[in-house]
Amino acid sequence: MTLLTDDHSRSERDANAAPRRRRTASVWEHQIGPALDAILDAAPRAVVVGNAGSGKSATLRRLHDLLVERSRNAVYAHPGAMNIADVPDAQVLIIDDLHRASPDELAHVRARAANPAAALIVAQRPAVWNEQLAEITQQLERHHPAVVLGHVSRADALAHLQVRGVTLSDACLHHVLEITGGVAWLVAEALRLHDDRDCQGDAGHRELRSMLEEPIAHRIGALDPALRDEIERVCIASPGSSATAADAADLILRAYAEGMLLRSGQPVPLVRTTVQVTMPTGRFAALSSANGASRANSANAATGTSGTTTADATDLADALLRHADLLLPTHPARAAELYESAVRSGVPARSLAERRAAAAWSAGDIDAASALVDAAGPLTAEPVADGGRSADAATNADADARGRLADTSAAIWAARGMMQQAWAVYSAAPPANPISAARGRIAALGIGAAAIETIDDDPVAATSPSTLGVAMSLLRRGLDESVAPEQAEAALADLVRASEMYTTSRTPAGIPELPAVIAAVVALNLGGLTTARSIIDEAIAGEQGGSWARSRLLLWRAWIAVQLARPTEAREALMAAMPTRSPRDALLAHAVHVAIARRYEDAAGLETAWLQARASLLRVDIDLFLLHPLAELISSASRVGDTDRIRPQFQRALAIVERLGDPALWAAHLRWAGIQNGILQNSPESLRPHAKALVAASANSRVAATMAKAGRVWTAVLGGTVDADAVEKAARDLASVGLVWDGARLAGHGAARSEDRKVSSRLLACARELHPLDGSRRAMATGRADTATAESTPPSDILSERELEVARLVVEGKTYAEIGETIFISPRTAEHHIAHIRRRLGANSRSEVIAKLRQLIGLDLPSPRPSDGHPGDPGGPP
Repeated sequence: MTLLTDDHSRSERDANAAPRRRRTASVWEHQIGPALDAILDAAPRAVVVGNAGSGKSATLRRLHDLLVERSRNAVYAHPGAMNIADVPDAQVLIIDDLHRASPDELAHVRARAANPAAALIVAQRPAVWNEQLAEITQQLERHHPAVVLGHVSRADALAHLQVRGVTLSDACLHHVLEITGGVAWLVAEALRLHDDRDCQGDAGHRELRSMLEEPIAHRIGALDPALRDEIERVCIASPGSSATAADAADLILRAYAEGMLLRSGQPVPLVRTTVQVTMPTGRFAALSSANGASRANSANAATGTSGTTTADATDLADALLRHADLLLPTHPARAAELYESAVRSGVPARSLAERRAAAAWSAGDIDAASALVDAAGPLTAEPVADGGRSADAATNADADARGRLADTSAAIWAARGMMQQAWAVYSAAPPANPISAARGRIAALGIGAAAIETIDDDPVAATSPSTLGVAMSLLRRGLDESVAPEQAEAALADLVRASEMYTTSRTPAGIPELPAVIAAVVALNLGGLTTARSIIDEAIAGEQGGSWARSRLLLWRAWIAVQLARPTEAREALMAAMPTRSPRDALLAHAVHVAIARRYEDAAGLETAWLQARASLLRVDIDLFLLHPLAELISSASRVGDTDRIRPQFQRALAIVERLGDPALWAAHLRWAGIQNGILQNSPESLRPHAKALVAASANSRVAATMAKAGRVWTAVLGGTVDADAVEKAARDLASVGLVWDGARLAGHGAARSEDRKVSSRLLACARELHPLDGSRRAMATGRADTATAESTPPSDILSERELEVARLVVEGKTYAEIGETIFISPRTAEHHIAHIRRRLGANSRSEVIAKLRQLIGLDLPSPRPSDGHPGDPGGPP
C-alpha cells in the first residue's frame, strides 16, 4: 500500500492539496458522527462504507486532519505495493478503498482488525461478499457503528449548503433530492451546478437535468461493458421489474456501488431518464428486444413451451411504445424517435399517426406535426368491418385516437394564426368527449362563434372525474361566463382554477390556446395585472402544456412585465422565449418589442420595431386572445403614421367582439385602442363609436367606465382645457385598471397643454410616479461612445438622490434660482450640484449635460409637439 503519514514532505502535501480543498464540498458532516466519535478513543477504530462519489475519501481526509490537529500519529494508506505489517498498532492506520486491496493486504488488515488495541480506520465500497472484508467490518463495528454514506437527506443537504454559504429554496431542494434519488454524488453535483437564475420559470429544473445528463452518461460509458449493459437494461425495463438473470445480482450490487442504481436495484430517476434520452435508438431497440426475449425465455422455462419471433417483435414494439409514451411529456423529440423505431419494427404507421403528430407538436416542430396529420387521412371515423363488442371497442379506440389527432390539428392551425381553421377542424370532426369539446369551445370563442350547436357538451356517458376533465370543464364554463353579462369575476375564478388543474394534469396535448393564457388575458381585461402575472408565473413553474408551451408563456410574461413598467424583466423574458416557432407567437413577440420601444425608446426605435412587426401581421388572423397585442400595434401604427396597415386586423377584431355581443370583458380594451387611435389621428369622428360603446358598457364594467371617463378628460385636454384634479384622477384611475402607461401619458399630455407651471409640475410628477423610468430608455443618438453605458446604467448608480432631483429640474429648463425654490436649497447649492453632475457625466458644456441627462433619466426638454417619447415629458404624446 502507498502510505501518507502526518510528517510527509511538502511536495507530498502539495500533491494532495486538491482533495483537501474538495472535502467541504463532499463531506456529509451529519452522517459521519460515529467516525468523529471514534477518533477520540485511545485506539480509534471505524469503518466507512459508501458508493462512488459518496464522500468516503473526503471523510478519511477529514479524520486524518483532525487526528493530526490532536497530535496523533496517523498514516493514510491506499492499496498498493507497500507492506503495512510494520505499522505499529498505536499508530492510526487509515486505509482508503479497502475493497481494492489484494488478498495479502486484506490478510494483514484482518489481523490488525482482530486486535482491539490496534488503531484502524478503513473506507470501502459496498461489494460482493468477501470473507476477509466481512470480518474486518464486523471487528471494527464492535467499537462504533459503521458510517454508511451514499444517501443524502434534506438535513444533510442543508448542512452541506450552509458550509458552502449557499441558500436554496425548499421547492428546489425537494426537487433536487427527488430527481437524484438522494444519491450522494448526484446531489453534490446538482447542488454545485444549481443556479437560481435558471429556476425562474423552470421549477422542473430542465437546465439542471440537462447539465447532469452529461456526467451521468460519461460515468456509465466509462464502466466495463457488462456493468454498463446491466445498468442500461434496468433503465429501459418496466418500472418495478426485477432482474431476470441469476448472475445479474452481482452486477446490480456493483451498479449500486457506482452510484447508478438504488439499493433496491431500481435506477436513480435521473439515471433512468439519461439512459432513455441519450441511448442511440438502435441500441435501445436491441436492449428492448433482449429484455423481451429474456422474459419470454423465463416464461417458456416455466411452461415448457418455446417462444416465437412474432412474440419477440411484439415485445419490442410494446417496449418502444411504452417508453415513448413515458417520454412524450418531457422529451418529445426522443419520444418521436422511439415512435419511428416502433414503425420500423412493424407497427403500422397509421396506428401511430396520432402519437407521432403529438410528439412532433410537443417538440415544437409544427410542420412535421402537420405533415403527420395530413398523412393520417380524414379525421372523420371510418366503419369497422366486424360487429359486436369488438367492433364497438375498435370504434371507440379509433374515435379517441382521431379525436386526439383533431386536437393536434386544431392546435397547429391556431399556432399558425388561423383560428378559423382550428374551428373548422372541430366542425368537420365533432369532438367525441367533453375534453375535446372544451378545446373546440376555445376555437369557437376565438373567432366570435359563441353558440356551438355542432358540438355536444356531453357526448359520452358520465365517467369518474379526472384532473384534466375537471380542468376542461372549468375552462368551458369560464369561457361561457366571460361573454355573459355581469359574470366577469365568476369567469376569472373558474379560469384560474382551470389553469391550475390543467397544469397539474401534465398534459402536453395540443390546444388552440393555453388555459393560463386565457385566464391571464381575462385578468388583464379586468385590470388585474398582478393576478395575470401570478397566473403566468405559476403556469411556467408548473410547465403547463409541456415543452411547446414554454415560449408562449414566457412571451406573455414579457407582455405583462411591460404593462407593469418593468422593461428589464420584459426584455429578459422576451429573450428567453426566443426563437419563436409559430406565426402566432412571433406576432406576440413583435408586439412586446413594439411596446417596449414605444415606452422606452425614441421615435426611430419605435419605427424600427414597427417595421419588423408589421410583416408578422400579414401571417396572422387576429383572434379574441390576441386583442391586447393588437391594441398595442394599433397605437404604434398611429404613432408612426401607418394606420392603413393595421386597419384590416382592427376591423376583424371588432367583428369578433360584435359577434359575441360586444361583451365589456373582451371589448373594452379594443374600444380603448380605437379611442387612442382617434386621439393620435386627431379624428373625433373615428373615436366616437368606441367612446359610445364604452359608455354603454359602463353600467356593468368598472374598466369600461374608467376608460369612458378618461376618454372625456383626454378630449378636454386636447381642446385646451386642463383640469389638474380631473386629469390626475383619470390618470390614476386608468392605472388602477392596469393601464399604467396610458395613465402616465394622460398626465404627461395634460402637463404639456397646461400654461400653469405648478399644474405642469404636478402632472409631470404624477406621470413619473405612475410609470417610473428605469434608465433603460434609448435617447437620440449623440455620436458618443459612452451612449451604451448611459443606456444600461441605472441613474441611481451614477447620481445621488438629491442630484437626480436637480437633474430632472435642469432637463425641464429651470434656472438655479428656480431649482432652489422648487427643492428648498440655495441657488449656489444648486450650482454646486450641477457642477458635480457635469463632472460625473464627463460633460464639457450645458448642452452636453442636458443631452447626457436625457439619456440617463429619459426626460426631454419642454415642447408643445406631441411627438416625443415618455408620458412624463411635458411634450409627450397623448
